[in-house]
Amino acid sequence: MNRRLGWLFALAVILPSALLAALAVRAIRREEAFIEKQLAAGLDAEVLQLAASVGEELRRVEEALAGSAPQSGAGGFAAWRKDTPLVGVPFLLTASYDLAWPRPGQGAAEREFLRRHGEFLAGRQQSTVYTNIALAFRDQILPSVGAETEPPAAAAPASAVEAEETRAAALEPEADEQAKAGAREGKSAEKAAKAEAAQQAVSAFESDREVRRKAYAQAESKGQPPAPRNVSPSAVQAEEGEATGPPPSVFVSEQLHFREMAAGRQSGLIPRLLEEGIWLLFWKRLPDGRIVGCQLDAGELRARLLGLLPPAATPVRILTLLDERGQPLFAPVEDPPRDYRRPFVAREVSELLPRWEAAAYLTDPAMVASRARLASLILWTLVGLLTVSIAGGGALVLRSLAAEVRLARQKTSFVANVSHELKTPLTSIRMYAEMLQEGRQRDPKRRRQYLGTIVEESRRLTRLVNRVLDFARLDQGRQSYAFGPLDPEALCRGVLENERPRLEQEGFAVSFEARGRRPPAGGEVRGDPEALAQVLLNLLSNAEKYSGGRREIAVELAREAGKNRIRVLDRGRGIPPGAVRHLFKEFYRADDSLTNPVQGSGLGLAIARRIVRDHGGELEYLPRAGGGSIFQVELP
Repeated sequence: MNRRLGWLFALAVILPSALLAALAVRAIRREEAFIEKQLAAGLDAEVLQLAASVGEELRRVEEALAGSAPQSGAGGFAAWRKDTPLVGVPFLLTASYDLAWPRPGQGAAEREFLRRHGEFLAGRQQSTVYTNIALAFRDQILPSVGAETEPPAAAAPASAVEAEETRAAALEPEADEQAKAGAREGKSAEKAAKAEAAQQAVSAFESDREVRRKAYAQAESKGQPPAPRNVSPSAVQAEEGEATGPPPSVFVSEQLHFREMAAGRQSGLIPRLLEEGIWLLFWKRLPDGRIVGCQLDAGELRARLLGLLPPAATPVRILTLLDERGQPLFAPVEDPPRDYRRPFVAREVSELLPRWEAAAYLTDPAMVASRARLASLILWTLVGLLTVSIAGGGALVLRSLAAEVRLARQKTSFVANVSHELKTPLTSIRMYAEMLQEGRQRDPKRRRQYLGTIVEESRRLTRLVNRVLDFARLDQGRQSYAFGPLDPEALCRGVLENERPRLEQEGFAVSFEARGRRPPAGGEVRGDPEALAQVLLNLLSNAEKYSGGRREIAVELAREAGKNRIRVLDRGRGIPPGAVRHLFKEFYRADDSLTNPVQGSGLGLAIARRIVRDHGGELEYLPRAGGGSIFQVELP
């Protein structure tokens, strides 16, 4: 049974606790990554919003320049520059893409403009154009959408479509209005379908690792490599299993002439990433086919973008824009300086500002580790408490179960012992009673002896039955006491004098000794005389039953300040050391086998201790020097 309980404890407690601890350790190891991802998700939303704001601002810049661009060519450049701070150096191309303005030999700004952009605008040099890879390869990402739409390289943006519609309306004023309205509705539907397809492609690219892998492979095979990035975000932004290091750009690049970039469009912005920095060129096609444009003033553009920044520094993060060199447009003063090429999260701003990034940094770089340590400490504490609770609860349940099993065994032994004790006197009573009834014994002396045996065995049965009933009343809390003042010395003498004849007849030497000053009349103990007499009788009965060759029983009363100690001493076999802690438990006997010559119920000492404790005292066992036992009753 003990082995089975042990296996049950292991399966029900130890195994779940070990599994819980293993899961906790695994969770703790991933705690820092989990906290990092939580922070990254929140900051990435801010970074994405900032990048979208920059893209919207560039759209407004293009619209503002398109609305203010001169329609008469070089004649209106001075007013354009005066009225529009974004205009840096204007330029003009003929319908055949020849550079008409600025001319060689003009001011320093114009000469520097020609050095940078003259060959490109004249069509003798290519420049790099950047495209979102999800839009460049949306036909491969969404085949069903790609079958219904034109390839993205040939598709004009929404602004170009609207401009083309305006130009067509100006050239054909006599066209049927209903036909034009139908054409506009058709183009609007087509534009909406393309926008939806683009959104689906971007969403599929960002959410599916396999889609990204195939798109980058397709770009490499077509000679459109991803643009380089200046930053290497430290947050875990890539999916588990992807290579570590800076993530690739979402923009792919290819080399085109200006004529190719402007084909099918009416206006636009073109980024020129040169060694000295990035320059944005605005261009617009005039009704006569000429192209007017300008190089944007870099300082004015930076000022407008800087105005988009929310409060840069908070207790959690620093948010800023990084230019093509990886330098922040704005940064709070820090000591020591921060490495701005290692943001916590970052996103590329726009294909019109290649290598620009919207980036967020943790105000305290150790924040993630600190939060992870705190979370790990809390988790370890909870795991420890849960493990201790489970193990402690399981141990208590196991202990209780073992106690119940032990109690069931003791009750079984108790029934066998009581049955044996009842059977022995009943057999003697029946035998002598039948002999007297049948008149087989004529000797008066023998008849009196038989009657004495019957009376003695009847008393023995009465004591046994009373002991069981007393225990039942005590166990159920129904025992009542008649408390009152009593003299412990008188109590001891009275019980001992009643038992002395029988004990001396059994060959016991009985003695009593009282020490200490006797108190005034009125009693030394408040208690129930009958209940305390039963305690003393139980102890004398044990001393009698477990006596050895030296038949000695002594009762001692010691009076001390506030205490009365009654001690019953014998020279019996004593109590085995391992049995002392169980001595006062119900039904417990050191040897409960039926072959034990000393029979008993295992209730005498349990009843005695319960009564003594109900009187505010204590009953304990002490080994006696020279052999034997001492049972000591201490009463207040």
